[in-house]
Amino acid sequence: MPSRPWGADTVSTAPPLFEVAGLAFFAALAVTPLARRLARATGYMDHPDPRKAHAQATPLLGGVAIAAALLAAWALARVLGVSTIGAPSMGLLAGALIALAVGLIDDRHPLGPRGKLLGQFAAGACLVWWGTRVPELRVNPLLGLVALVGVATLMNAINFLDNMDGILGALVPVTSGGFVALALVHGAPVHLALAWGLIGACAGFLVYNAPPAKIFLGDAGSHLLGFALAALALQSLEQSFTFPHVAAVFMILAYPVFDVTFVTLDRVIGHRPFYVGSIDHTTHRLGTLFGRWGTMGIVTLATSVNALLGVWIWGCSDPLSITAVLCVSGLGYAVFGTLLRHISPTPQFVT
Repeated sequence: MPSRPWGADTVSTAPPLFEVAGLAFFAALAVTPLARRLARATGYMDHPDPRKAHAQATPLLGGVAIAAALLAAWALARVLGVSTIGAPSMGLLAGALIALAVGLIDDRHPLGPRGKLLGQFAAGACLVWWGTRVPELRVNPLLGLVALVGVATLMNAINFLDNMDGILGALVPVTSGGFVALALVHGAPVHLALAWGLIGACAGFLVYNAPPAKIFLGDAGSHLLGFALAALALQSLEQSFTFPHVAAVFMILAYPVFDVTFVTLDRVIGHRPFYVGSIDHTTHRLGTLFGRWGTMGIVTLATSVNALLGVWIWGCSDPLSITAVLCVSGLGYAVFGTLLRHISPTPQFVT
């Protein structure tokens, strides 16, 4: 039997490629302690700072652990014969490697905003014009550039959200689960091997990253996860680039978009550089009232609601209903953001 494209099986079994999640979970459990040792041996450590919560130097190679878990899950699935899946596209691999490399360099020798943005655009270009096949993005150069900016924005949004123990370890599996649901419910062309792999790898990593974290993702991990979510978003639109489907993808990714928008506007209004890290994110402000575990729960709940709404929007054929849901959701986030601006962030949490 010829192998299928990487994760291309979307609706033929129930649930297809689910075993990849289990393999990625156990791979992350096994690989993450090794990544901690490697980080200590190579000096990839996040040292204490007055703005930071951790009192001891903490390893930073969580992104390497997740990348290794994803590759291990794919390899094990092929070796064990539990899934007939092919290799990922070269564009996807190249973009992921660039995203990971940019983060690894920045974790050790800060690149600055321009250096990181250049790397993000390079990774995004690989994804938009090489790693995915969305016809509209190739026919219309303007749409392609918008998609490129969107990929870089999402990578930054996920990087911004990596500011508290366990946040991305909880958010990414739920967001990936939204894309899995698009495939299972609506037959969307989601690459399920990647989606299930992200769910399992991040869940396994969360065992070590939950408060108090024993290892951090680092910029390498947040860049890789942001790139992977962008890949799922674009791949899901390969067969249908319509208003309901684009809106559904946007809704599934709403919380990271909300956080980066909130932080940018808050810093601009406060006459602060929007690209300089600070303790002013939505999670920092929520942490003042609810602590780390409470903040994880709130972010997970909001992301779950977004995912459910995204799945509903994908199957909705009424533009007015979709627009109404988007407007109500936008208004809800606007009110939420306004309330958060009245909460002083606690110095116990850091970007």
